[in-house]
Amino acid sequence: MVEKKAEVRVFIDGLYLKVIDDLIHAEYGTNRSEVVRKMIHDWVTRELGFKGLMEYKKKK
Repeated sequence: MVEKKAEVRVFIDGLYLKVIDDLIHAEYGTNRSEVVRKMIHDWVTRELGFKGLMEYKKKK
C-alpha cells in the first residue's frame, strides 16, 4: 500500500548540491526538500507521463 507521506533521507555533495541550491535561488523551491521533491515529480511525469502513471497505479 502506498503511504501518503514518508521521510526519505539522501546525502549528496558537489555539483548535485550546487544545482539544488541554485534552483532555490531561481525560486524553483523554497528549500532543498521541496526542490528535490519537485525534481522527482518532474522526472516521473516526464518518463511515465500521465497515462503511464495511471497504468502504474492500477498495477499491484
